[in-house]
Amino acid sequence: MAADAAPLIRPYTPADREAVRRICCDTAYRNEGAELYFEDREIHADYWSSYYTDVTPEEVRVIEQGGEVVGYFFGCPDSRAHRRAMARRIVPRAIARALWRLATGRYKDPKSRRYLRFMLTKAPGEEPRIDIDRFPAHYHFNVTDAGRGHRLYSTLVLAFLDRLEARGITRLHGHITEPVAGGIWSRLERRFSREFGDQFEVRSEKVTRINEVLLGDPTPMVNRAWGMDTRGYRSFIEFLRDRMRM
Repeated sequence: MAADAAPLIRPYTPADREAVRRICCDTAYRNEGAELYFEDREIHADYWSSYYTDVTPEEVRVIEQGGEVVGYFFGCPDSRAHRRAMARRIVPRAIARALWRLATGRYKDPKSRRYLRFMLTKAPGEEPRIDIDRFPAHYHFNVTDAGRGHRLYSTLVLAFLDRLEARGITRLHGHITEPVAGGIWSRLERRFSREFGDQFEVRSEKVTRINEVLLGDPTPMVNRAWGMDTRGYRSFIEFLRDRMRM
């Protein structure tokens, strides 16, 4: 495939797992990389990707460019099942491995120790509330610079909405962390709402001190969550596709 050809979107296969995990770490925290907060890429990838690749691989799509995986889309139609698997299988194993590595001196960066303490003691209280029974679906999308353009984001999300609606699932939710004053998500949401009316059914937010604690950055940050029906969200994604070329 030529380097400038449109990337291929295809179903995930087990052979893609390592590439997906690498991209998960490389693109974390707005492309700063997982090490911005925590030096253990293996546990970062376990936490953020293993449910999708190992439990529901049929819901995963990958983006291939020039024979290389350069991005992925994790769809989740059932956040209740996701939460159960995380609580029973993935998180306990990740915590046990991280604490063992901490106790045996594996982590050299003091920031990693602060990260583990923060995630175990503070992070749960900073999660905004969303009724996942009412808004059961969610997704994650990440892509490297090699896969940017071609309106991949909108293509993948719209296809996901099609699959949800075919199953009778008509609501979804999402989360984002950004400055209290607003980031790109808030700006796009406000612009969309000005033109088409506010179609977001639920919003929830909680202030987070993660950047202050780990990075010494005093910029006020907030965890924002939203819930919306698929019809309204489709309009939002089409707006991003047509106006922002996302």
